[in-house]
Amino acid sequence: MSLRQQLQKRKNAGVIDFMEVPLDWGNRHKEFIGFDLDQKSFFRLFFSGKYRQDTFTPNIKNQEKLLSEIEKGLTDIGIYNTREEFNQKQKEVDFIKKYNKLCT
Repeated sequence: MSLRQQLQKRKNAGVIDFMEVPLDWGNRHKEFIGFDLDQKSFFRLFFSGKYRQDTFTPNIKNQEKLLSEIEKGLTDIGIYNTREEFNQKQKEVDFIKKYNKLCT
């Protein structure tokens, strides 16, 4: 059973919610960020030779700053300034904001 299938099984049971995001330090593998509804905490899972879990507190101000930088570059022509990257980052920020309220 893959990592995605295991996470989806737990999501269907109402234990967690998660989303797949590009890995911070490369795009060879994917990373999953999620929120544990029982413990009210965020987690990160990724695959780099083995499965790992890391509890973390996302920095929403840093994420919003990065989102605004990407948004400014949408009108520029360049390989790094794409609408897809902006939409993915927007989904991440919305996911973090949604569950950040439950942490406090």
